This record gives sequence, structure tokens and C-alpha cells, in this order.
Amino acid sequence: METTDTTVSNSDSLRRAAIDRSVKGPVLFLFANAALWLLASTIMGLIASVKLVKPGFLDYDWLWFLNYGRLQPAHLTALVYGWAIQSGLGASIWILARRSGLALERGAGSMVTAGVFWNIGVTLGVLGILFGGSTSLTWLEFPAFVWPLFLVAFLIIAGRMVLHYNAVQRENWFFLSSWYILAGLFCFPWIFATVNLLLNHYAPASPLGAIGAGINAWYVSNIIWLFFTPIGLGACYYFIPKITGKPVFSGQLAQLGFWGLIVLGGWTGYQKYMGGPLPAWMSAVGGTAALLLLVPAGIVALNNHLTTEGKRGLIETSPTLRFVFVGSFCYVIMSGVSALLGTFWTGSNTQFTYAEYGYQLLAVYGFFSMTMFGAIYYIVPRLANCEWLSARLIRQHFWFSVYGISAMVVCMLVGGLFQGASVNSPDNWNQPMVGSVINARGYLVGRSLAWVFILWSNFWFFVHLVFMVLGLGRRSTTPTLLVHDRHHDYVPGTLTSVTTKEA
Repeated sequence: METTDTTVSNSDSLRRAAIDRSVKGPVLFLFANAALWLLASTIMGLIASVKLVKPGFLDYDWLWFLNYGRLQPAHLTALVYGWAIQSGLGASIWILARRSGLALERGAGSMVTAGVFWNIGVTLGVLGILFGGSTSLTWLEFPAFVWPLFLVAFLIIAGRMVLHYNAVQRENWFFLSSWYILAGLFCFPWIFATVNLLLNHYAPASPLGAIGAGINAWYVSNIIWLFFTPIGLGACYYFIPKITGKPVFSGQLAQLGFWGLIVLGGWTGYQKYMGGPLPAWMSAVGGTAALLLLVPAGIVALNNHLTTEGKRGLIETSPTLRFVFVGSFCYVIMSGVSALLGTFWTGSNTQFTYAEYGYQLLAVYGFFSMTMFGAIYYIVPRLANCEWLSARLIRQHFWFSVYGISAMVVCMLVGGLFQGASVNSPDNWNQPMVGSVINARGYLVGRSLAWVFILWSNFWFFVHLVFMVLGLGRRSTTPTLLVHDRHHDYVPGTLTSVTTKEA
């Protein structure tokens, strides 16, 4: 029996190694380029924040394109399309390949090619915004000719993995992480194509007026709830049981949370314009959906809490579990903030304020990016055949990211509330914007300092990742753990690329 178990273990290890080799090219390509765009986005975000406090910063004739009105949308475009979506695709490829149980026989080259065109699209989009070609649509500021490039590249990458996963016949086809990821891959093309066809092609010929702004808000909200959230939760439901060695506490509850997210996520967005020139029922439905989405968030929190019970010492040792656990916690906070901003009591004070920016960063960076960081720390050593060079750099990346995004979100949410209260105050009816700018100045300074923290963490994350992609990491079979302590209850086999058993 012992010989048989050893043979099975060796067979599983060889199978996983073959799967990793088959997706190594596209996954590492997407991760490396995503990290580069994350660094670029952070730099632009910092400069834009400083300009809100000191408008004369970098105010030179030859830097005419570095004004706040161009830097801010360029920063968000690089963050959403350059980093977040690209890193999500890389993690999705690897997880679906592992879940399929078979190596990718063909299609890796086409995914790399699609990745090249995706990055060309991001480059054209960012440069188009900086040089005055913005469409002024939130998260769609890039010139209109870029979006078909994004759509085709996404369909090639996602379609290749969906077909590969669907072609595998398994006795137990259902995997919770796969369902979430597949849902995200199916939802993005539908949302992205719909909004671009309506706003970039139909609207110029027949202006949509106020409803166009509502469609734009629907797009931002749906990308958060129906792409970032499913991909992020799919990673959580994969890595948390994987590292703890325990199954998800309740599969039934998890399925209920999945369907709750899919059914309710598409109804959000219009609450942003409550009290505006839109039918009142649209805002009411959007706010109600945002409130009901607390139920799937509560299910995730309960499942993660009970799944890690008895294994929480691993959070101190495993880089992946630490990032993913914080990311899943931020998902709960994100859901609460979304519900709060979607009510008629608080929405009137937070509309068109910095609070919206804080919520977007909480979703894209606090939840999704932290989860992707954890996925990258787990996946890359298995593809690069080396271990991370420094536990200190990983700890530094973690803590500076946590401090930075926490300060950012708090400053923007609280600053947004004061900003909105100042605008709506009857005492400032003659100069409402002047009062709001003065009241928010301290929070804008905090925003700039938060970007300094995040820039420091992302710079070293990028350098660390480049060394790994180039194969210059540690040549060791032991993983890079954050803490080496015999008193911590962790199972080394769950953290290595050789002895981990596929769930």
C-alpha cells in the first residue's frame, strides 16, 4: 500500500508539473506586464494626488500632459486594464488548468499573442488619455478605437481556457472556484461589449443624455461585481482550502452565495444617480441590490472563517494565505461600503465626491489586488522553478500595501463625507465648492502619503517578480515562508510545489 501511495503521489506531481509547463508562457507574461502597469498606475496616482494639494507640482511647459484631468483617468485605466484584469486572467488560466487536471496541449502561443495585443491596447489607451483623447466616461476614458482590441484579446484568452476546461470529462465536474472564475470570464465580454456599443457607437449618432451616465455607472459597478468579485472569490475558494488542507466548510452555503452574487450583481450601478434625472425606481433597485449583496459577502466571511479554524497560524507563515485572507476580508468591507453609499440617507452626501474613488480603490486594490498578490506568490514559484528570494520583501509588500490602502480608503471615504456635507450645506450656498475644497485638503494630503506607501510596496513587488520570471530566485525545494517557527501549526507539504495534493 505504501508503494502504491508513493506511485500515485509521484504521478500527481508529474501531472501538475506538466500542467504548469503548458501554461507557463501566458501566465508569466500576463503577470509580469500586469506588475509593470501596476507600478505605472501607482506613479500616476501619486502625481495626480499631489497635484490636488499642490497644483504647481511638475508644472512645466514640456510636461503639459501631466495635469490632474489627464493623469487621474490614465491612472485608473492602467490600474483596471493594465494590472487588475491582466493579473486576473493570469490567475484564471492557472487555476482552470489545474482544475481541469490536464496539460494545455495547444493554445498557449495564441494566448501570449492576445496578451501582447491587450498590452498594446492599454498603451494606446493610456497615451490617448494623456494626449487629450479621453472620452470622459469613467473606466472607459481611453479612445473609442481601443475597445475592440481589448474585447478580441480577452475572448481569445478566456475562450481558450473555457474550451479546455469544458472538454475535460470528470466524475465531479463541480468545483466552486471554477464556477466563480468561469462566471467572471463569461460576464466581462457581455458587459464590456454592451456598454461600448451603447456609449461609443450608438450614443454619438443618437445621444443618450442622462441615461448614458447611468449606463456608465452600471458598467463600473458590474465590472466590480460580475468580473473582479467572481475572479477574486474563485481564487479565495481555491487557495484557502488548498493551503489549510481543509475543504470549504459549507459547499451548499457557498453555492447560495455564488448564485446570490450572479443574480444581484447586475442590478447595481444606478444608485449612484439617486435624486438625478433618472426614474426613481432605477436608483431604488440599484440601492436595494447593493444592500442584498451583503448576504453573499456574509456567506464568504463565514465560510472562510470556519475553513481556517484551527489553521490560522498559517496566516503568519504563508504569503499566499495572508494576502488572500486580507483580500477576502476587504471584500466584506467593500460590500458594506457599497450598501452604505447606495442608501438615500448617505448617497446624497457622497455623490460626486472622493468617496466614490475610495470605494473603487477598496474594490480594485483592497479586495481584488490583495487576492491576486496572494495568487501570484503561490503560482509563480511553480512556473519559474525557483522560490521567492526574500521573505522580508514579501512582508514589506504586505504591510505597506495594507497601511497604504487602509489610509487611502479611510481618507477618501471620510473626506468624501465632509466634502459632500460642505457642498450641501446651506451656509455655503454662494461658494459651495470653495468650502468643500478647504474641508477636504487634509484628506488629500493623506491620500498622497498613502500613495507613497503603495508605491514603495509595488516597486519592490515588481523587482521581486522580475527576478522570479527571469529564473533568478532561490534554488530550493522549501518555500519562502514569512515566519519560521516550529510552534506554528502548518503543514509544509501544503506550501510546496512538489508535495501538494490537488484538491
